[in-house]
Amino acid sequence: MNTSNSTVDFSGLLDKQQIDVLSILYVVLLSFSITGSCSVLLVSTVKWRYLRGQVHLLVQLTLADLLAAVILLYTSVMNKVHSSSAIVCPYVLPLSLTFYLISFLFAIVYALKSRNAIQGWRERAADDEDEHSQCRRKITSILMYAFVWLTPLAVYFVYVCTLLIKPATLVPTNARSQDGLSDSGTSYCSSCILFLHVWKDPCIVVDKTHVTIIRVFLAIAVITAMLSCSVIYWKVGKWHKRYMRDGLFLVEGDGHSRRQFKRVFSTARNIVMVILFCWAPALLLLLVSPLMIQKNIKQNSLYGLYVMQAATMSLQGFLNSMVYAWRRPNFTEAVLGENTPLLRCNQKPFFEESL
Repeated sequence: MNTSNSTVDFSGLLDKQQIDVLSILYVVLLSFSITGSCSVLLVSTVKWRYLRGQVHLLVQLTLADLLAAVILLYTSVMNKVHSSSAIVCPYVLPLSLTFYLISFLFAIVYALKSRNAIQGWRERAADDEDEHSQCRRKITSILMYAFVWLTPLAVYFVYVCTLLIKPATLVPTNARSQDGLSDSGTSYCSSCILFLHVWKDPCIVVDKTHVTIIRVFLAIAVITAMLSCSVIYWKVGKWHKRYMRDGLFLVEGDGHSRRQFKRVFSTARNIVMVILFCWAPALLLLLVSPLMIQKNIKQNSLYGLYVMQAATMSLQGFLNSMVYAWRRPNFTEAVLGENTPLLRCNQKPFFEESL
């Protein structure tokens, strides 16, 4: 079913100039994320033998961030150079969100491995694990990584199948209206901007059910990742305080060990803060849009929130490359050759030295 510009009102929606600003903002800031992710992937590949255990999870998380940023960058560039970018929009933007979801899941896996590493280093001797236990741990890791990659991609595949079964007209017809809204309407409906069409607008991009599914699924994913990482690192902090109170760190209680612990919990805090910083505006936008629609508040009144969402979310890959790699001393020491390979010692490594 086509939508004609002569029968709809585009007033109150984001205009062409505002959409162009959002597109440029995405292009500029996503370039930082792509650069940061590529630098981590490149260095991890070259220095693979120095990073060893930590590189498997780090590379996969970085790869997910990179793929999400590249896809989102593609849609933003297409917004500027191709008027029919909305044709692929219902398929490409959810794919980008799929890779962001994979990144969330790897953040949770990272938090779990961090907990196991920091607690296990203190409570289990390095030689307690036999060959069978090590093999079982490797198989568990492979299955877990496969689950993290394949589950979101399977959900995306089902989503695309439902779109193909029930297609929708993406761009309104070119009928000219007397009030001169045709150009603005066509520009709006042909724009491929993340969360642009979650509002109640006259464009038929995807049906209401698909929009609701994306909104609910993404909100659950962001909240779950935030809460999971926060709870895991909070438990690690409680564990550390309990052991400090019981006086079990007397041998390692020198200044170096204390600095190590401070870096550990600083890294943990930064990981949670990155998720919160990058996705709080998007989450707010998704949650308030239904309320704003009911109260007939115009979309362009939340343009500032759209700008914040575009800026913060675009920087996720860059910030993750800082938190998980370049801001961690053991990573930089390993890749710069200022330290021995991270897993060279027989003693099970400290959290900051293994992840």
